[in-house]
Amino acid sequence: MSLVGQVGRRRPRARLAMFALYLLLVVGAVTTVYPFMLMMSSGLKGPTDQNDNSLVPAYLTDLSALRAKYVDDKYSDDQSSIDSADATGPSAPPRQVALYRRFLMGLPLNMWQAGFRDAPNQVTGRLTIRYQNWLKTRYRSIDELNKAYVDENVGFQTVTPPIEMFNRKRWEPPTSRKWSEWLIFKAALPEEFRVPVTRRRMFQVFASSEFKGRFADVPKTVAGKATKFEELDVPTSGPLLAKFRSAWLPARYARDSVDSRWARLSGGEPMPIAADDAEYARSQAGSLRKEFAGRNYGYVLDYVLLNGRAIWNTALFCILAIVTQLTVNPLAAYALSRYPIRASGQILIFLLATMAFPAEVAMIPSFLLLKQFGLLNTFSALVLPSAASGFMIFLLKGFFDSLPQELFEAGQIDGAKESTMMRKIAFPLSRPVFGYLALLAFMGAYGTFIYAFLIVQDQKMWTLMVWLYQLQLIAPKTVTMAALTVAALPTLIVFLCAQNVIMRGIVLPGEK
Repeated sequence: MSLVGQVGRRRPRARLAMFALYLLLVVGAVTTVYPFMLMMSSGLKGPTDQNDNSLVPAYLTDLSALRAKYVDDKYSDDQSSIDSADATGPSAPPRQVALYRRFLMGLPLNMWQAGFRDAPNQVTGRLTIRYQNWLKTRYRSIDELNKAYVDENVGFQTVTPPIEMFNRKRWEPPTSRKWSEWLIFKAALPEEFRVPVTRRRMFQVFASSEFKGRFADVPKTVAGKATKFEELDVPTSGPLLAKFRSAWLPARYARDSVDSRWARLSGGEPMPIAADDAEYARSQAGSLRKEFAGRNYGYVLDYVLLNGRAIWNTALFCILAIVTQLTVNPLAAYALSRYPIRASGQILIFLLATMAFPAEVAMIPSFLLLKQFGLLNTFSALVLPSAASGFMIFLLKGFFDSLPQELFEAGQIDGAKESTMMRKIAFPLSRPVFGYLALLAFMGAYGTFIYAFLIVQDQKMWTLMVWLYQLQLIAPKTVTMAALTVAALPTLIVFLCAQNVIMRGIVLPGEK
C-alpha cells in the first residue's frame, strides 16, 4: 500500500512532497551513476587527455584533438619529435603527400624506424599489439617462441618489439633470430608506421645537446628564421656542420640519406610530414577513434587472460562463499528463531558486536590462526573466516520470526519434522532474503582484495582483484580506470539480474 492515497496526491502539499522526493532520488541516482560514467570515460582516453574530466573524450568529436592524439601516439609521447614533425611540411598539396607516401614505402629498412611504440607512461601501443598478433600467426605457443628467441616471456602479451636506434652513431643492429624476423615484420608495415630517420632531425638533437637546450646560444647563421631547436635545418657549411658530421652523424647516412633522396625526388621541397599526419588523421578518423577507444580495455582483457587462473579462482571463491554463507547463517538463524533461550538476546548482541570492528582488525589474528592450522594458500582460508556473519544471522532471525506461526503449527499437526518444516516452509518463503544475502556474499567475495592478498600469497591462487591491484602499480591512470570498469561490470550485471529478488526481499516483510 502506498504512503499517500490517490486522493491525497492531488493536494499541493502532497505534490510538492512527491516532487521533492523524486528530485532527491534523481540527485542520488546522478551522484551514483556519474562517477561510474566518468571512470568508464577515462578508460577511453590516453596520455594526452587523461586529466580531462569530460564524459565524452574530445577526440571522439573534434578532428584537431584526434590529430593531436594520433601524432602523440605515433611519436611515443616525445614532445620534441612531435614539434619537429609539426614544423616539417605543415602545408602541402595532396599530390605531394601521395608522392611522400610512395617515397616512404620505397625506403630501405635502415632509413626509417617503426612508429607507435610504447610511450614511457604506457603499457602497450599500436606497434606492440600489431607485432604480438603477427607473432601469434608465426608461432603456435609462447614456449615455441621462447625457444626460438632464447627468451622467457610469460605470454605473447609480454613480447615487445626490438629497439631501433639507427640515429645513434655507434649503434649496430643485432644478429639474432628475433631481429631477422623483426625485419620481415617491419617490411610489411604500412606507410603510417614509417618514421624517416632524417639528418635534419639528428642535427636538431645534436644542436640541442651542443647548446645544452639554450636556443638563444645558437648562432644566427645557423638559426635563421627558426625559433626553437625543432625548427632548425641542417646548415650547408660551417664548423657546427663539421662537428655534427664527425661526432654525431652515423656513417651509414654520410653519403646517402633520406633527406638527399627526397631532395632529388621532390626538387628541394620539404618533406610533408605534418601534412601527411593531418591527412591520415582526417581520412582514417573512424578507425583511429575505434582503436583509441578500445586499446585500454583490450589490454586489460589480455592481462586478465594472461593470468587466466584469476578468473577461475575468483569464480570458485564466489561460489564457495555464497554456498557456505547461505548454509551456515540460515541454520544458525533458524535455530535462534525456533528454539529461543534466555541467552538469545545476549547472543544477538554478541553477533552484532562483531560488526562494530573494522574487518582489518581481524586480519592479522585470522592470518595467524590459519597459519597455525596450515590453511594458507587454500580456498578454505578464503571462505571459512567469512562463513558466519552476525548481520546475516540477525537479519534472517528477524525474518523467520515474522513468518506466521500457524504454518509451523499446521506442520507439527501433520507430523512434519523440524527439518522438513525448515526446508518446506521457512526456506521457500525466505527466498527473497536469500537472494539479497547471496548478492551480499558475492559482492564481498568478488571485491575482497587486502584479505585475499594477505591470506593467499601464492600467485596461482590470486583472485582477480589482486591481479588488478598489481596492474595498477605499473599501468597509467587510463588503463587503471579501464580495469576498474571491467571489474565493476560483473557486480553490475549480477545486481541488474537480481534486482527483482532484492525488491521482493524489501517489500515482502512489510506486507507481512
